[in-house]
Amino acid sequence: MDLSTILALLPAQYAGDATIIVSFVVSTCALIARFWPRPAAGSKWLPLYQIVNAIGMNGKHAANADDVGAGK
Repeated sequence: MDLSTILALLPAQYAGDATIIVSFVVSTCALIARFWPRPAAGSKWLPLYQIVNAIGMNGKHAANADDVGAGK
């Protein structure tokens, strides 16, 4: 089920609000991911870092603050 199917089930006023909120969350996560260096392997912050990157759609094509040195 994709977002357009879900939005079609909502009344128009809620669909617009949902679109704005989802866009804000994705943009905020992308901004956070841009400046947040990758935590060390085994860090308690690594799962949260991965969630923020997934929501922010920060795949292998985007550069984070310290992804180049992630293997350290």
